[in-house]
Amino acid sequence: MSCLRRAVLFFEEDAAVPAGLKPLMLETVLSRPILSWVCDRLRAEGVQRLFAVCGPRFAGEARELLPPEAALSEQCTDLEAFLDTEEPVLVLPRAAFPMAEAGPGFAYAAPGRELRETWRVRMTNQVQGAELVPGWLPVYGPETVAEIEELLRQRGEDCPAGQ
Repeated sequence: MSCLRRAVLFFEEDAAVPAGLKPLMLETVLSRPILSWVCDRLRAEGVQRLFAVCGPRFAGEARELLPPEAALSEQCTDLEAFLDTEEPVLVLPRAAFPMAEAGPGFAYAAPGRELRETWRVRMTNQVQGAELVPGWLPVYGPETVAEIEELLRQRGEDCPAGQ
């Protein structure tokens, strides 16, 4: 899918993040939160509307990093309203880091209304008609963050390839 103008980002649920830690999207790579890298990449690719699914525990910190026009909520009704479109929507179902050489894997795009109905009825990421989207490296934990940071240092980069 080309020309994606909408995206949905999912943070871990607040209860899943141990005390004293942050969601992975708020962890830093080269002194910048992953969410900043993500927003820069999405903006560069033409994404104009962004919805972040984030619980109240980390909403303040996430809001500081998101563009002012981005929506931030953990309410199903808010997400459903955002998805009331036939436009394709990029979905990052977990923390991700933009990396040009990352092949298609877990990031995907599908029409907003198809996502809405699938998530409402079947509560799955197996969305009919979805297309895998390359360029996003899943972040599974602090080890992945350290590996990305080391790779960027070795390359002498201060931003992901392709930006």
